[in-house]
Amino acid sequence: MADILSTGSSALLAYQTALNTTSHNIANANTTGYSRQRVDLSAKLAQGSGSGYVGTGVDVASVQRITDALVNARLQTSNSAYSRIDTYSNYAAQIDTLMSDSGTSLSAPLQSFFDAASALANSPTSTAARQSLLGSAQTLGSRVTTMQSQLDGMNSDINQSLAATVSTINDDTQALARLNEQIVNAQSMYGGQPPNDLLDQRDQLVQKIAGNIGISTAQQDDGSLNVFTASGQALVVGKQATALGTAPDAYASGALDVTYKGAAITSQLSGGTVGGLLDARREVIDPARNELGKLAAGIASAVNTQNAAGVDLAGNRGGDLLVMPAGTAYAASANNGNAAMSVAITDVGALDGSNYVLKFDGTAWSATDAGSGATVALSGSGVAGDPLKLGGVAITLGGSAQAGDKFLVQPTAGAASQLKLATSDASRVAAASAVSASAASGNSSAVAAIKVSDGSNAALTDPVTITFTGANTYQINGSGSYAYNSGDAISVNGWSLSLGGTAAAGDSFTIRKTGANSSDNSNAQSLAQLGGKGLFDGGLESISAAQSSLTTQAATRAQQASLALDAQTTVKTQAESARDSVSGVNLDEEAADLLRFQQAYQAAAQVIATANQIFQSLLQATRG
Repeated sequence: MADILSTGSSALLAYQTALNTTSHNIANANTTGYSRQRVDLSAKLAQGSGSGYVGTGVDVASVQRITDALVNARLQTSNSAYSRIDTYSNYAAQIDTLMSDSGTSLSAPLQSFFDAASALANSPTSTAARQSLLGSAQTLGSRVTTMQSQLDGMNSDINQSLAATVSTINDDTQALARLNEQIVNAQSMYGGQPPNDLLDQRDQLVQKIAGNIGISTAQQDDGSLNVFTASGQALVVGKQATALGTAPDAYASGALDVTYKGAAITSQLSGGTVGGLLDARREVIDPARNELGKLAAGIASAVNTQNAAGVDLAGNRGGDLLVMPAGTAYAASANNGNAAMSVAITDVGALDGSNYVLKFDGTAWSATDAGSGATVALSGSGVAGDPLKLGGVAITLGGSAQAGDKFLVQPTAGAASQLKLATSDASRVAAASAVSASAASGNSSAVAAIKVSDGSNAALTDPVTITFTGANTYQINGSGSYAYNSGDAISVNGWSLSLGGTAAAGDSFTIRKTGANSSDNSNAQSLAQLGGKGLFDGGLESISAAQSSLTTQAATRAQQASLALDAQTTVKTQAESARDSVSGVNLDEEAADLLRFQQAYQAAAQVIATANQIFQSLLQATRG
């Protein structure tokens, strides 16, 4: 009877555990991250007898979570990738809106400036037209600086988000280390049985950490879980967590680095919110700042150069209408010398949006591309008369550099913030060409056009007389003999003269500086045509094309990011569905299990009742 009672008791206890576990499943059907649990039953050792082995009941071997390591790993990877592209897409969309929206883009104010130049060409002596041109230039400069401010603001947002996300990661890794300790202790107390609910909590923390930074994990024999960044830095080892940090980059250029034990590891990180923030800064914000700055420098250079090719109302050579932006150089925090650098943009056609690292070896300077690390050609010594030159900039050194000193040179990253009017005097707008040509009476040929090709030529406005000594030869100021073919342009002192008709001996032309209050509009026409003039990329790209390219690049990045986000959303949803199909609670199934275990429990109780009845019968028989 003792065997029957023991067998019934073991079944009663086992199915009580099964009912408790099923009830626990039902109670947590909507608990995020909960994994369905299952009772594993095993038969007790049978007792041998002459007639064979007789079973002695059932034991609860374990209560296990229903999980799949591969499914969980897939969910971890998809969470990390989703958070990364979601963050990246958000910034890409912001920049796309900034570059393309009519209220924030450069398209309208840039066109307004060229329209104002066209209006000035129609009324070259009009003060109102000149004021309108300066007003449109001021509006253009304000729009450019506003866009720069927006991009700088996004960069600040990146820094704040990095700091906040790193703080969250540190809190979560500390919590995971504590869970590791609890799990190890719990398993050791009960013969290695898994503390399922603690394991679920740990899995949830791992998924959260993966959403913030790309990680890898390694399960240990004692039940703890080690967590590493995707590049191998240990975040959690057993019950010990190592915190990440943030610090200004090596040049204090305004960007934050993520650090590990004090060393910057920004370039090694990927995935999660941190990866998305870093990628957005590197691939979206920084390029947009550089390209906007390049455009601002190009506008200032082109407008000022063209204005210098003309004369203003007072008959003076045109000066700068816009402030020419300058580049920026940041000294590395670890520098031992006191050297400083000033960066002047000297050739907008050579600007390519790159940043550079300059290093001093104790004797000479060398340069590398800050993004790729590739060596960049560098010339000059750095003194005022022989500046260091690379990528369209001239760098003048001050102070004294020591071996190992480094500088980060950003030719255009902050240039857009400097674009503004250089003068408020409308009379300084040079609508007329700097030089005028006239033909002597009785000439066989006439002046077709005169154009300034080099406004910086010191002799540009010096008087010049061209006299033809034959149909194919001419003299300049009565000297020399120069060959001429019909249709050729005659170029002297930075201007080019084109003739109409057929030249003959005795034809004479006089070129002089254009006087005050001239009604000539040729320089205003050239200002109006600057939008289509080749300027960037060695003269292959115009201002209008560069502005359009800036907008198109932003739109393309945003579209690509949006498509990638849609795809990754699908992948994440599939991974979550796969996890739910394996570990999620099915209430219909649990209800069926509840009924099945209840019936088994009642049957076990009946076994005990039967054992008791038999025992009572035996007692009564012995009393008789």
